[in-house]
Order: sequence, then structure tokens, then C-alpha cells
Amino acid sequence: MTEKFTRRRAEDAVADPIARERAMEIARTGDVASRRALAKRGDLAPELLFYLAEDDDVVVRRAVAANASTPRHAHEFLARDRDEAVRATVAGRVGAEVVGLQDERRSQHRRITVEVMEALAVDAAEKVRRRLAEAIKDADNAPPEVIRRVIEVLARDTAHEVAGPVLEFSPLLSDDFLVGVVEAPASAGAVTAVSRRRGVSSRVSDAVAASGDDGAIAALLANESAQIREATLDRLIDMAPEKPGWHAPLVARPKLSAGHVGKLARFVAMALVEELRSRTDLDEDASARLAEAMSRRIEEAGGRSPAGAERGRALSMHSEGELDELSLSEALTAGRRAFVMAALSVRSGLPEPVVHSMMSSGSAKAVTALAWRAGMTMEFAEQLQLRLAYIEPRDVLRASYGTRFPLDDEQLDWQVRMYAEGKVE
Repeated sequence: MTEKFTRRRAEDAVADPIARERAMEIARTGDVASRRALAKRGDLAPELLFYLAEDDDVVVRRAVAANASTPRHAHEFLARDRDEAVRATVAGRVGAEVVGLQDERRSQHRRITVEVMEALAVDAAEKVRRRLAEAIKDADNAPPEVIRRVIEVLARDTAHEVAGPVLEFSPLLSDDFLVGVVEAPASAGAVTAVSRRRGVSSRVSDAVAASGDDGAIAALLANESAQIREATLDRLIDMAPEKPGWHAPLVARPKLSAGHVGKLARFVAMALVEELRSRTDLDEDASARLAEAMSRRIEEAGGRSPAGAERGRALSMHSEGELDELSLSEALTAGRRAFVMAALSVRSGLPEPVVHSMMSSGSAKAVTALAWRAGMTMEFAEQLQLRLAYIEPRDVLRASYGTRFPLDDEQLDWQVRMYAEGKVE
């Protein structure tokens, strides 16, 4: 029998109801192309699909794994296949069926499905576990044994690409389990994934707040649906002056009390104070405390020393919307170093010692990152390097494509964080 003739018989079988004998003949002796065509059949008898699940050709086995008619017994076999792609395909199929498993009356079918998912949840290949996690993360209903033996196992995976989606999206994880993850995370980013969940409870929020994970706490604060107790928020605000990454999400938190507004206005960058002032949900008490805090900041910054006077002037100009690039460029040209330093601190939200450290570093990247953080253009950054940081013209970072920063946002932010966190000597 020629290869062409055998393939034609397989194709004819697709067009007409297939005869069991002919299908078995193709499964046993047909060429690879014919067996692959057969494995894709939606009306193939379960026993033939099971037979093809042991085919020597990996593409045939992949087709069987993807076939919606493949019986669960075959999935049990394919879940142990030597080919990673076969196992990953099985993971996607069984994971998608988890929602209906709760109402499955066939006990053997349910048992096999759970066992297949359980095996795939601890598969040696991260790709397989990740496929199962993606398929199962949104399930809103599952038998208790699936939650315990599959979903929770995936959520505890050491690979964040596996655990992260389940921790962030699965509604089947209990608060007890989530608190346990926060207190003893198995993967980097696990606590942040929990912080991003929709409707994080106050109990879980308390655990995140106590975790010491600054990135996860910033994500929690940015999560408007997260329930955060007032006492917890108070504690985080008290810690926030040294945590610039928390400032913006704190200012954007819904339902800030007057006390919260008053505290925040004392230390966040003036641009964020402006955001507070523009909020429409502040009551009279909160608005009064905001105005009082602003006045105190200006008074404290000015008059005590030349540097203090310059900072007070910068704060005052910023509150009036006058601390723009034109005013800083004029000060830079006039050699008003103290004012430029104070203005960069106000606009960037960085403490003046950090600004001084970056300006005196001799690093074109650091000075450029400071200008970027302060919302200046690359043209200003070039002048800042030349006029105030005294960087040699040959070492100055220049704009790319006319006006663009030559570093991307991630690189610029990394420069800022290195100096803000004191990691540069």
C-alpha cells in the first residue's frame, strides 16, 4: 500500500463516518501523515485515540492530547509522556475542565482528572506547570481536593511564572492560605501577586503591610479594591517618608481621612501635593489640614539659611505652578546652584542630599536620570551635565533622535533608585 493511497484513505475517513476496521488499520500500519490526520478526528472511537496516545510519532501524540474526544484514561497516560509539549497540551485541556468537575457524577472520571492535574502540578517542566496555572487561575468553582492538591500546590510553586497568576487571580484561595504565603513566600514576587488580588481582605492587607516587602506594599496601596484598615494605613504613612515608591499610591488611595491628608502633605513631592489639592472627595477638615501643612512646609524651608530660603522659594513657586523648565533653565544659566538643587528636589520628590549626591557623582547617567525624574527634557539634562555637574563635553549624554532620552525609563529609574537607596558609594 503506497503512502499516498494510505493518506487518501485517512482523508476519506474524515469526510465519511469512519469504519472501525479501516481506522484501526491506519492506526497500526498507516504512514505518519495518515496517523496524524486520524488523531485529529473528532468522531474517532475512544479506544483508537487511546491506542494512538502510544504512537511513536510525537506529533501524533500531540494531536491526541489536543483532541476534545480523547478519553480521560488517555490523558492519564499522556500526562506522563516524555514530550513536554504533549504534557503541556494535556495541562491546558484538563485545567479548562476544572469548573465542571464539581458536578461530575462519574466518580472514576473525577478521580482520574484530579490525579492527572495533581501530576501535572508538580511536573518537572515549568512550561507544563505554567500552562496548567494559566488554565486554572480563573476557575471560580472546584472540588476541595482540587483546591488542596492542585491550586494551592501551584500557588506555592517556586517559579513565579507559575505561582503568580494563581496567587493574583484565583478566587478559590482562602485568607488563611494567602496569609501563609505572605508570611513564608515560596517565590520572588509572591507577596506582590497577593497584593494585586481583587478585593484583598483587611486581614491579608495587614499581613502584607507587616511583610517588609516594599514593592508588595506599594502594589497593595495602588490596589484600590484592597481593604486596608485605618490603623494599618496610619502605620504605613508614618513609615512612608523614607519610602518614595509609596508616595504616589498613598496620595491616590480612596477615602483618605483628614489626618492622612495632613500627614502626606508634609513630606510628599509638591507635584503629589497638587494631586491631593485636586481631589474632589476631600471634606473641609481635610482641605484645611492640607493648606496648613503646605504653609508649614514653606515656612520651615525658608528663612533659616540660604539653602533653606532657596527651598522655600522653590516650594512657593511650585505651589503656584511656576517651577517649570524655563525658570530652572534661567537659574541654571545664572549659576544659581542652590536654587536649582532645591528645585530639582521639590520637583523630583527626592531629598536634597540625594540630589547633591547625584549631581556630584560625575556620572552623566545619574545627572540625566535626575533631570528625567524631575520631569525635565533631555535638552535641560544636557545643560545640567555641562553647567552644574561639570561633566566633560566628550562624556555628556546626548539626546537620541533629536529630543529623546538616550536611556529607557527602566534604566533611568534604576539610576534614581541606586542613589535614593544609598547603594552608590
